[in-house]
Amino acid sequence: MAARKAIEYQTDRDDIVFNDIFIYGESDSPDCPQNGNGGFCHKYHKMAFFASFGTWGGKDLHIGNKSPLPPHNVMSIAAWATNVILNRVSFINFKATTREGMDQRAFQMNPFASDNIPVQKFYDTQFINCESDAIAFFMEPPQKWAIIKDCGNFPCTAPKNTYFTFERSRFSGLKPSYAAENFQLIPDTPGFSEFVPDCEKQPNMNLWTCKQEKLGILNFESEDEDTLDRSVQPIYARMEGTDMNNKVNSYMDHVWDGFYTGQTRLSRFPIIVYAPRGATYDIVYTGTPPKKQKYYLDSQDNSLEMIVRIAYPGAESRQILKDGQRVDMNQWDEAAQQYGEVQRRFCGENRFIGVKNILEFYLTKGCVLQIAPRDAIQTMVRMEWTMNEFFSNGGTT
Repeated sequence: MAARKAIEYQTDRDDIVFNDIFIYGESDSPDCPQNGNGGFCHKYHKMAFFASFGTWGGKDLHIGNKSPLPPHNVMSIAAWATNVILNRVSFINFKATTREGMDQRAFQMNPFASDNIPVQKFYDTQFINCESDAIAFFMEPPQKWAIIKDCGNFPCTAPKNTYFTFERSRFSGLKPSYAAENFQLIPDTPGFSEFVPDCEKQPNMNLWTCKQEKLGILNFESEDEDTLDRSVQPIYARMEGTDMNNKVNSYMDHVWDGFYTGQTRLSRFPIIVYAPRGATYDIVYTGTPPKKQKYYLDSQDNSLEMIVRIAYPGAESRQILKDGQRVDMNQWDEAAQQYGEVQRRFCGENRFIGVKNILEFYLTKGCVLQIAPRDAIQTMVRMEWTMNEFFSNGGTT
């Protein structure tokens, strides 16, 4: 499902909520009665639920011509922070293969969802007679996306940077081997999934099943004027102290102007993260980081938190804004000869390490922070200059 969105960038938020739904897989009614001699025969690969997401644009509820088909081909930029909640959904009699020999899954990705698939949060879900391999199948990003008019040198990475998470689930009848009250489904993401504790690979579903609540999606984007024109990807998310190294792409080019693409791709990046207490992530840009950025962390775990570090190629300092107001850096530490370490006391706590030119800030679930330039050049002693002051005195000379 894709929720229709307003075009205005400032309203880039959706809430999608499903309540009290019953979905059946196999039933007594055949898809192909009497082997095709019963009046009809429909042999299709089946799935019950597409991952939901929001977009800037949408389609009419009643499509009047063939151009917008299929309905789930959204052809629009994905929204910034869609919140997807499913309450009391029941999946009944799901087998991995139908009587007609076709694949059947309870969950799949939308094959056109290239940009941002938010966390799918399930509560009080009931699974009745569901086989292990019938729960889900997570697609690989199509290689056909890796062309200049879509995603550039490699496919867009949204299908590799989402997850389904379940709380207070119940299983009865036929049960999957990984059945648990609380569990998660994560994609088989290179540089990430194999390093997450308490996860088991499920090759037949192209995913990992986990009993790991410390998962989330880190969303960030450029707020510069050239966010649709300048590329900074690929970007790497590296968790310190581990071998995690998740490579992500920006959004797809959704503009088509006659025979030409718009060559406009939004510099926005959702990244799946594992963030136990004490986690620190280095966000590594292969292009020059945007001057202005926005960061947001989403999860089903309300206690999820992390420190984010960004290294800059220039000496100009950076500042953190929360609700439009500057958050002061930590106090100067004379012993360390730099601003004090981030202690994880509140969302937005930060420091900029002079000379090394590294911004560090603390981010918690649901908190939105912005990054902006600060007219200062810092040193490893408690001195700083504005840019004009620094260069008027000869700069580094």
